[in-house]
Amino acid sequence: MFLLRFAVGAASAGQLPQAPGRTVLGLASWWCAVACAYLLNGVTDIREDRANGSRRPIARGALPVRTAAAVTALLAGAALALGATAGVGTFGWVAAFLLFGWAYSARPVQAKRSSVRCAVVVFGLGATSYAAGISTAGHGWTATGVVFGCVMAAWMALVGSVVKDLGDADGDAVGGRRTIAVVHGLAAARALAVTCAALVGLAGTAVAARWAPIALAGTLPMAIGALWVIAQVVRDARREHAVRGQRRGAYRAFMVTQYASNLLVLIALGAL
Repeated sequence: MFLLRFAVGAASAGQLPQAPGRTVLGLASWWCAVACAYLLNGVTDIREDRANGSRRPIARGALPVRTAAAVTALLAGAALALGATAGVGTFGWVAAFLLFGWAYSARPVQAKRSSVRCAVVVFGLGATSYAAGISTAGHGWTATGVVFGCVMAAWMALVGSVVKDLGDADGDAVGGRRTIAVVHGLAAARALAVTCAALVGLAGTAVAARWAPIALAGTLPMAIGALWVIAQVVRDARREHAVRGQRRGAYRAFMVTQYASNLLVLIALGAL
Protein backbone atom coordinates (compact mmCIF):
# COMPACT_ATOMS: atom_id res chain seq x y z
CA MET A 1 0.00 0.00 0.00
CA PHE A 2 2.80 2.43 0.85
CA LEU A 3 4.54 1.66 -2.45
CA LEU A 4 1.26 2.36 -4.26
CA ARG A 5 1.07 5.76 -2.56
CA PHE A 6 4.64 6.46 -3.69
CA ALA A 7 3.71 5.50 -7.26
CA VAL A 8 0.65 7.79 -7.23
CA GLY A 9 2.83 10.67 -6.06
CA ALA A 10 5.35 9.99 -8.84
CA ALA A 11 2.58 9.90 -11.45
CA SER A 12 0.66 12.92 -10.13
CA ALA A 13 2.26 15.27 -12.67
CA GLY A 14 0.83 13.15 -15.48
CA GLN A 15 4.28 12.69 -17.04
CA LEU A 16 6.97 10.04 -17.10
CA PRO A 17 9.69 10.48 -14.43
CA GLN A 18 12.59 12.69 -15.53
CA ALA A 19 15.12 10.04 -14.46
CA PRO A 20 13.59 6.52 -14.40
CA GLY A 21 16.67 5.04 -12.74
CA ARG A 22 16.43 7.51 -9.89
CA THR A 23 12.75 6.68 -9.47
CA VAL A 24 13.58 2.98 -9.17
CA LEU A 25 16.16 3.81 -6.49
CA GLY A 26 13.58 5.94 -4.71
CA LEU A 27 11.04 3.12 -4.80
CA ALA A 28 13.61 0.68 -3.39
CA SER A 29 14.45 3.18 -0.67
CA TRP A 30 10.79 3.52 0.20
CA TRP A 31 10.34 -0.25 0.40
CA CYS A 32 13.21 -0.45 2.89
CA ALA A 33 11.79 2.43 4.95
CA VAL A 34 8.32 0.86 5.09
CA ALA A 35 9.68 -2.58 5.98
CA CYS A 36 11.78 -0.96 8.72
CA ALA A 37 8.75 0.83 10.20
CA TYR A 38 6.63 -2.34 10.16
CA LEU A 39 9.33 -4.47 11.74
CA LEU A 40 9.90 -1.88 14.45
CA ASN A 41 6.17 -1.87 15.13
CA GLY A 42 6.13 -5.67 15.35
CA VAL A 43 9.01 -5.65 17.82
CA THR A 44 7.28 -3.11 20.07
CA ASP A 45 3.79 -4.62 19.74
CA ILE A 46 4.46 -8.17 20.93
CA ARG A 47 2.41 -7.93 24.12
CA GLU A 48 -0.65 -6.40 22.45
CA ASP A 49 -0.44 -8.66 19.40
CA ARG A 50 -0.34 -11.81 21.50
CA ALA A 51 -3.27 -10.60 23.61
CA ASN A 52 -5.23 -10.00 20.39
CA GLY A 53 -4.28 -13.40 18.93
CA SER A 54 -2.46 -11.75 16.03
CA ARG A 55 -0.70 -13.94 13.45
CA ARG A 56 2.09 -11.45 12.80
CA PRO A 57 5.41 -13.36 12.57
CA ILE A 58 7.12 -11.78 15.57
CA ALA A 59 4.09 -12.20 17.82
CA ARG A 60 3.65 -15.88 16.96
CA GLY A 61 7.38 -16.60 17.38
CA ALA A 62 8.18 -17.28 13.73
CA LEU A 63 10.65 -14.37 13.66
CA PRO A 64 12.99 -13.94 16.68
CA VAL A 65 12.94 -10.48 18.24
CA ARG A 66 16.73 -10.05 18.05
CA THR A 67 16.74 -10.91 14.36
CA ALA A 68 13.90 -8.51 13.67
CA ALA A 69 15.64 -5.72 15.58
CA ALA A 70 18.90 -6.25 13.66
CA VAL A 71 17.11 -6.29 10.31
CA THR A 72 15.22 -3.14 11.31
CA ALA A 73 18.51 -1.27 11.77
CA LEU A 74 19.89 -2.60 8.48
CA LEU A 75 16.75 -1.56 6.62
CA ALA A 76 16.92 1.95 8.06
CA GLY A 77 20.49 2.30 6.84
CA ALA A 78 19.63 0.91 3.41
CA ALA A 79 16.64 3.26 3.10
CA LEU A 80 18.77 6.31 3.85
CA ALA A 81 21.61 5.21 1.55
CA LEU A 82 19.28 4.49 -1.37
CA GLY A 83 17.33 7.68 -0.69
CA ALA A 84 20.52 9.75 -0.82
CA THR A 85 21.39 8.13 -4.16
CA ALA A 86 17.94 9.00 -5.51
CA GLY A 87 18.34 12.67 -4.60
CA VAL A 88 18.39 15.16 -1.74
CA GLY A 89 14.61 15.56 -1.77
CA THR A 90 13.98 11.83 -1.62
CA PHE A 91 16.51 11.46 1.19
CA GLY A 92 14.68 14.11 3.21
CA TRP A 93 11.30 12.43 2.81
CA VAL A 94 12.77 9.02 3.66
CA ALA A 95 14.32 10.46 6.82
CA ALA A 96 10.98 12.07 7.74
CA PHE A 97 9.13 8.79 7.18
CA LEU A 98 11.58 6.88 9.38
CA LEU A 99 11.14 9.47 12.12
CA PHE A 100 7.34 9.14 11.90
CA GLY A 101 7.69 5.33 12.00
CA TRP A 102 9.86 5.59 15.10
CA ALA A 103 7.47 8.09 16.72
CA TYR A 104 4.54 5.75 16.08
CA SER A 105 6.05 2.70 17.76
CA ALA A 106 8.98 3.58 20.00
CA ARG A 107 9.59 5.49 23.19
CA PRO A 108 9.32 8.23 24.25
CA VAL A 109 6.56 9.27 21.80
CA GLN A 110 4.75 5.94 21.16
CA ALA A 111 1.97 7.64 19.23
CA LYS A 112 0.19 4.28 18.91
CA ARG A 113 -0.79 4.58 22.58
CA SER A 114 -2.97 7.68 22.05
CA SER A 115 -5.64 8.20 19.39
CA VAL A 116 -4.74 11.88 18.90
CA ARG A 117 -0.98 11.34 18.60
CA CYS A 118 -1.64 8.33 16.39
CA ALA A 119 -3.76 10.37 13.96
CA VAL A 120 -1.06 13.03 13.63
CA VAL A 121 1.74 10.53 13.01
CA VAL A 122 -0.32 8.37 10.63
CA PHE A 123 -1.14 11.48 8.59
CA GLY A 124 2.60 12.12 8.36
CA LEU A 125 3.31 8.55 7.25
CA GLY A 126 0.77 8.86 4.46
CA ALA A 127 1.67 12.37 3.33
CA THR A 128 5.40 11.66 3.15
CA SER A 129 4.71 8.63 0.95
CA TYR A 130 3.05 10.76 -1.71
CA ALA A 131 5.60 13.55 -1.29
CA ALA A 132 8.52 11.16 -1.76
CA GLY A 133 7.06 9.93 -5.04
CA ILE A 134 6.56 13.50 -6.24
CA SER A 135 10.11 14.46 -5.29
CA THR A 136 11.67 11.40 -6.91
CA ALA A 137 9.82 11.86 -10.21
CA GLY A 138 11.27 15.37 -10.46
CA HIS A 139 8.34 17.26 -12.04
CA GLY A 140 7.33 19.34 -9.05
CA TRP A 141 4.10 19.63 -7.10
CA THR A 142 0.68 19.70 -8.75
CA ALA A 143 -2.78 20.38 -7.37
CA THR A 144 -3.71 16.75 -8.05
CA GLY A 145 -0.76 15.40 -6.08
CA VAL A 146 -1.27 17.73 -3.14
CA VAL A 147 -5.05 17.34 -2.89
CA PHE A 148 -5.18 13.59 -3.38
CA GLY A 149 -2.19 12.98 -1.10
CA CYS A 150 -3.68 15.07 1.71
CA VAL A 151 -7.15 13.56 1.34
CA MET A 152 -5.85 9.99 1.47
CA ALA A 153 -3.52 10.82 4.36
CA ALA A 154 -6.59 12.14 6.18
CA TRP A 155 -8.42 8.91 5.30
CA MET A 156 -5.62 7.00 7.02
CA ALA A 157 -5.40 9.29 10.04
CA LEU A 158 -9.07 9.97 10.76
CA VAL A 159 -10.69 6.75 9.58
CA GLY A 160 -8.12 3.96 9.47
CA SER A 161 -6.52 4.66 12.81
CA VAL A 162 -9.94 4.77 14.49
CA VAL A 163 -11.55 1.67 12.96
CA LYS A 164 -8.38 -0.35 13.57
CA ASP A 165 -8.85 0.23 17.30
CA LEU A 166 -12.31 -1.35 17.20
CA GLY A 167 -10.82 -4.79 16.66
CA ASP A 168 -7.74 -4.29 18.82
CA ALA A 169 -9.33 -2.78 21.93
CA ASP A 170 -8.80 -5.83 24.14
CA GLY A 171 -5.10 -6.16 23.39
CA ASP A 172 -4.60 -2.40 23.52
CA ALA A 173 -6.02 -2.36 27.05
CA VAL A 174 -3.62 -5.13 28.08
CA GLY A 175 -0.73 -3.13 26.61
CA GLY A 176 -1.71 0.00 28.53
CA ARG A 177 -2.77 2.04 25.52
CA ARG A 178 -5.12 5.02 25.98
CA THR A 179 -7.03 4.94 22.72
CA ILE A 180 -10.59 6.21 22.47
CA ALA A 181 -11.89 2.63 22.29
CA VAL A 182 -10.05 1.74 25.52
CA VAL A 183 -10.71 4.95 27.51
CA HIS A 184 -14.24 5.81 26.36
CA GLY A 185 -15.50 2.45 25.11
CA LEU A 186 -16.37 0.93 21.76
CA ALA A 187 -19.57 2.96 21.39
CA ALA A 188 -17.65 6.25 21.48
CA ALA A 189 -15.03 4.92 19.07
CA ARG A 190 -17.74 3.77 16.67
CA ALA A 191 -19.44 7.18 16.78
CA LEU A 192 -16.12 8.86 16.02
CA ALA A 193 -15.41 6.43 13.16
CA VAL A 194 -18.80 7.13 11.56
CA THR A 195 -18.32 10.89 11.89
CA CYS A 196 -14.79 10.86 10.48
CA ALA A 197 -15.68 8.58 7.57
CA ALA A 198 -18.56 10.85 6.57
CA LEU A 199 -16.44 13.99 6.99
CA VAL A 200 -13.47 12.76 4.96
CA GLY A 201 -15.69 11.25 2.27
CA LEU A 202 -17.67 14.46 1.74
CA ALA A 203 -14.90 17.01 2.27
CA GLY A 204 -12.33 15.09 0.23
CA THR A 205 -14.64 14.83 -2.76
CA ALA A 206 -15.64 18.50 -2.50
CA VAL A 207 -12.03 19.69 -2.34
CA ALA A 208 -11.06 17.52 -5.32
CA ALA A 209 -14.01 18.79 -7.36
CA ARG A 210 -12.98 22.38 -6.64
CA TRP A 211 -9.19 22.26 -7.06
CA ALA A 212 -8.13 18.93 -8.61
CA PRO A 213 -10.82 17.28 -10.79
CA ILE A 214 -8.51 14.43 -11.82
CA ALA A 215 -8.29 13.39 -8.18
CA LEU A 216 -12.03 12.63 -8.29
CA ALA A 217 -11.07 9.31 -9.88
CA GLY A 218 -9.86 8.35 -6.42
CA THR A 219 -11.93 10.49 -4.05
CA LEU A 220 -15.30 9.38 -5.41
CA PRO A 221 -14.51 5.69 -4.71
CA MET A 222 -13.28 6.81 -1.31
CA ALA A 223 -16.65 8.47 -0.64
CA ILE A 224 -18.39 5.23 -1.57
CA GLY A 225 -15.95 3.38 0.67
CA ALA A 226 -16.83 5.75 3.49
CA LEU A 227 -20.44 4.59 3.25
CA TRP A 228 -19.20 0.99 3.35
CA VAL A 229 -17.12 1.69 6.45
CA ILE A 230 -20.11 3.32 8.15
CA ALA A 231 -22.33 0.34 7.29
CA GLN A 232 -19.72 -2.06 8.72
CA VAL A 233 -19.41 -0.05 11.93
CA VAL A 234 -23.19 0.00 12.39
CA ARG A 235 -23.47 -3.73 11.64
CA ASP A 236 -20.68 -4.62 14.06
CA ALA A 237 -22.28 -2.49 16.77
CA ARG A 238 -25.36 -4.72 16.63
CA ARG A 239 -23.28 -7.75 17.54
CA GLU A 240 -23.36 -7.56 21.29
CA HIS A 241 -20.59 -10.12 21.85
CA ALA A 242 -18.60 -9.77 18.63
CA VAL A 243 -15.13 -11.30 18.67
CA ARG A 244 -12.07 -9.49 17.33
CA GLY A 245 -12.38 -10.85 13.78
CA GLN A 246 -16.00 -9.72 13.56
CA ARG A 247 -15.07 -6.22 14.80
CA ARG A 248 -12.53 -5.80 12.00
CA GLY A 249 -15.07 -5.55 9.19
CA ALA A 250 -14.81 -1.76 9.13
CA TYR A 251 -11.02 -1.93 8.96
CA ARG A 252 -11.16 -4.33 6.02
CA ALA A 253 -13.55 -1.95 4.25
CA PHE A 254 -11.12 0.90 4.95
CA MET A 255 -8.22 -1.07 3.46
CA VAL A 256 -10.08 -2.18 0.31
CA THR A 257 -11.15 1.43 -0.23
CA GLN A 258 -7.53 2.59 0.03
CA TYR A 259 -6.40 0.17 -2.63
CA ALA A 260 -9.28 0.97 -4.96
CA SER A 261 -8.90 4.75 -4.64
CA ASN A 262 -5.16 4.76 -5.25
CA LEU A 263 -5.29 2.27 -8.11
CA LEU A 264 -8.09 4.16 -9.88
CA VAL A 265 -6.39 7.54 -9.60
CA LEU A 266 -3.13 5.96 -10.81
CA ILE A 267 -4.95 4.61 -13.87
CA ALA A 268 -6.50 8.04 -14.48
CA LEU A 269 -3.11 9.73 -14.25
CA GLY A 270 -1.58 7.17 -16.60
CA ALA A 271 -4.25 7.90 -19.18
CA LEU A 272 -3.34 11.60 -19.39
